[in-house]
Amino acid sequence: MSPGELPPMPEQFKRVLVVEDDAGLRLLLAATLRRRGLHVDEAGDGEQALALASSNRYSVMLLDLLMPVLDGFGVLEQIESDELAPQPVVLVITGGDRAAVERLGAHRVHGVVRKPFDAEDLANVVVACAEIRERSSFETMAIATMLAGGPFLALLNRLP
Repeated sequence: MSPGELPPMPEQFKRVLVVEDDAGLRLLLAATLRRRGLHVDEAGDGEQALALASSNRYSVMLLDLLMPVLDGFGVLEQIESDELAPQPVVLVITGGDRAAVERLGAHRVHGVVRKPFDAEDLANVVVACAEIRERSSFETMAIATMLAGGPFLALLNRLP
């Protein structure tokens, strides 16, 4: 294994749900994550996301906040009430204003990724989160702002 390369994850921790109403962005994220060896399911709105989450277990969910049909806030409320076990790491993707992000609260999400972002950097974060999710519980850990890159990934990899 080369320096910085993560060990292989068990299959159940390689499953990611990308919830994004922008089809082009959703396809870009899914393709980037698949190249990293992750199994990716895609949802174009919150209702599709909840249907997938009810029948699959995800290590990570990338969740757009502002979507038609059912927005990210509605998805978060449903996930909290459904008691999914284990809970996925939820990384919110948003181009929304600061007020929308502040409505989230640290207990609801594990990270916030602001649009625009680099898909490769975000893929690095998702892989690290999936690997950490395998080792420990994210329920007590909240990351206020997600910054991709070497120092952040090094921090994530040091967590128990």
